[in-house]
Amino acid sequence: MKRITNIVLISLAACLDGCNMFLPVDALVPQVSEVTIVEVSNNQVRVSAQVADPDSKNSRQEKKSGKIQDFGFVYGILDEPTIENGYVEQGGEAIAASPYNWEDQITRLSALEKYYIRAYAVNEGGGIIYGPVTSFVTANYILPSIRTSGVSGVQANAAKVNYSVTTGNSNVIITNHGVCFSTTNQVPTINDSKAQTAGSVSTGSFTANLDQLTTGATYFARAYAGTNGGVAYGNVLTFKVGEPAILQDTTFVMNFSNTYDLETGHLQSQNGTEDMYWYPYGQPAGIYPRNGAKFFVMPTGTDFKALKYSDLTGLKYTADFVNGSYTTRENKLFNGTVLAYVTNEGHFGKMRINSKGMERSDLDVYSGNMGVSITTYNND
Repeated sequence: MKRITNIVLISLAACLDGCNMFLPVDALVPQVSEVTIVEVSNNQVRVSAQVADPDSKNSRQEKKSGKIQDFGFVYGILDEPTIENGYVEQGGEAIAASPYNWEDQITRLSALEKYYIRAYAVNEGGGIIYGPVTSFVTANYILPSIRTSGVSGVQANAAKVNYSVTTGNSNVIITNHGVCFSTTNQVPTINDSKAQTAGSVSTGSFTANLDQLTTGATYFARAYAGTNGGVAYGNVLTFKVGEPAILQDTTFVMNFSNTYDLETGHLQSQNGTEDMYWYPYGQPAGIYPRNGAKFFVMPTGTDFKALKYSDLTGLKYTADFVNGSYTTRENKLFNGTVLAYVTNEGHFGKMRINSKGMERSDLDVYSGNMGVSITTYNND
């Protein structure tokens, strides 16, 4: 019996040793990005990078690694600088969120000198990592002045960012400019998504069109200009992608045999701005599109309030007559019906039929009127 017990204990010890269940584990290292050189002058440099907590692989390593407790830049005149043999520009001792983007200004550099720089990060478990090495040469560069002035034309998946480029005392050559943007990098660089402005490179005011954006997402954006002395950046603006601004939101009554402008919700006297003719005299009751405006009848039961701008852009609009007569089976404008439309100026909108009178007769001049609610979006 004693012999069997010894065999079991020896086997168990061998298993535990082979499985390394109680041996120390190496701390997982944080994650750091390559350094972006934002601006270089004769004795200083502005740089940015990103750092993140280590990816968790199992609970033992995650507990051993812990959170970041030191991060920043290490630089010097020797390639592959380290904390031990280089200069350190600490970014902080903790990060507010993972990943975390930061930007720093390193001063007191020597003129006309080549420097090597990379990001570093250390976590509680002692795990340390260095990012890829980037180099730069200090010189007497004076970069142009960039200003990100505003965001306009926000749509469901697009926006326009306005900016200006001014040379002032700049002594560099501008090679390109535009806007860089990101949903995660609070200080976006040209390594993120960017929209470069087409045409000749010059100074002045410009607009960059950002497309294929994510509806509902918050974006960080700033203008940039690429030069032979580095990249110059403007201030960061933040905007949220979503519904465009509402041009008109109103409820009114369409009277028999009149034309209406859906940008304003007002009656028009056939002056070329009208989008529809409601129930012309001597014609069947219904909507008659005007001046290129188009309509689409939404399925029965569509919720007018819940219908979003993004729901309107992909519909198959038509300039055909929309029957609204109660005397035929083809009536498409029962009370509660919701329509989508594109105005003669290209604005998308939606309309709800709140109440519609019966066919007009000589004995009842109020018949044939129609009460509607409209919402027209400013999707310029």
